[in-house]
Amino acid sequence: MVAKFVHKIAKKNEIKPENAKIIDFGCGTGLIGKYLQKSGYKNIVGLDISPNMLEECSNSGVYSELHEHAIGEDPNNLPCAMRNYFDFCVCTGLINNNYMDYLLFEEMLLSVKKGGFVVFAARYSFMGKYWYDKIIKEMHENGRWKLIATDTHFKYDKLECVSIGRFSKTPSKVYVFQKTQEELN
Repeated sequence: MVAKFVHKIAKKNEIKPENAKIIDFGCGTGLIGKYLQKSGYKNIVGLDISPNMLEECSNSGVYSELHEHAIGEDPNNLPCAMRNYFDFCVCTGLINNNYMDYLLFEEMLLSVKKGGFVVFAARYSFMGKYWYDKIIKEMHENGRWKLIATDTHFKYDKLECVSIGRFSKTPSKVYVFQKTQEELN
């Protein structure tokens, strides 16, 4: 769903896939990158805290760069070359149950250039009033980003039954925000 939204927004904003610069926060095995590559995206940078996941991700051959980075701990640690640079920041599977500090959103916003897009997915229940809604609303009210689109879908929607082991059809939501002002380096 995240890759579909990136492609939809890129098309609407006349950003050619081969020219789009994308950063994938918590890239893991590279699943988002694989879907983006199918639509022609080539300039994808992956960040992850785990060297093992980065090694797995490198096997996909999709990412132009991979970097070990502790996401959401301190936006000041984001390398200068990755600030106000990307057309898209994507993320899925990283935002859950208040596991990540709100600084994750600061770092996402810092990575995209003015007019760029932050596209992420999370379980619907993880975004509620007890978790991240307050910071997302504050960033909007402060004019730092604006909500462009959302979509609710089911994670593990291909399951033929209600659940298998720890996997069950789970309501999830994709968010698309556009950066409205330049962030200080």
